[in-house]
Amino acid sequence: MNIQNLEAFVYVVQFGSFNKAAEALFLSQPSISARIRSLENELNTVLLNREGRKSFLTDAGKNFLPHAEKILNQYQEALYKINQQIYIPDQIRIACANSVSSYIIPEILPQLLERFPYLNVKITSSHSEEVIPKVLNNEVDFGIIREIIHPKINSITILDSHVGLYASPDHTIFNGNNPVSIEELANHKIIFYDHNSPDWLLISRLLEPINFHQKMIVFTDNMEAAKRLVKKNLGICFLPEHAVQEELANGTLAQVPLKMFAEVSTRITLIHLIEKEPSPIVNFIQSIFI
Repeated sequence: MNIQNLEAFVYVVQFGSFNKAAEALFLSQPSISARIRSLENELNTVLLNREGRKSFLTDAGKNFLPHAEKILNQYQEALYKINQQIYIPDQIRIACANSVSSYIIPEILPQLLERFPYLNVKITSSHSEEVIPKVLNNEVDFGIIREIIHPKINSITILDSHVGLYASPDHTIFNGNNPVSIEELANHKIIFYDHNSPDWLLISRLLEPINFHQKMIVFTDNMEAAKRLVKKNLGICFLPEHAVQEELANGTLAQVPLKMFAEVSTRITLIHLIEKEPSPIVNFIQSIFI
């Protein structure tokens, strides 16, 4: 079956006109008509009826259309992959930390699907600790989580996100643009977001001199819950900057300037089995953050 004939048929249906299909394919109208006739002769049936300048599908044409579209799409996908001269899987399975799924994946996917338009993406979300066995057992192609070390896993840092203190813009902690000392935090209620990583352990140690546990009103491992509580002005909270960009932009959260506070950041890494060669998709995601 001739691909050009199928293409002519699909274009005529899409545009509802032989002339418009000819313009889209940079062909003459007689050439489009010849291709349609050739396809109809091959199938031994009439696919289109013409009335004036418009064309309409016959019952046979309606039945054949989805098959023609599928064949044409598969041909275009195969042609795309051949032109890339690399192996591109039809589907990738990504396991993500919950925060990555909420804040980083939406930034990655538009660029990924623009670069690999025929890719189907399956995403699962859980805590970072639960992603590791999925990668080890080949249940997913790769994971995106906070930084980890494992002898069988290659870990590629794609984002180093600064951790800052945030509050509602109406919170009493703000005094103009004056930085706040650690000691002053003792005067305010604290919402503590923790996901059992070294960076958050460091924050808890830095806050020990003010006995922050006595001021902590909520302890949560859910970042979205922590943010919503802060926006309701129930307390202040340390959060990674990649998770608060939208709130900073729309003015529902503000960063609290701090005096002499150690630089803390959380590293987001792309992980895959060392024994597996990184796919072009892994390399492309890495390139987004360079």
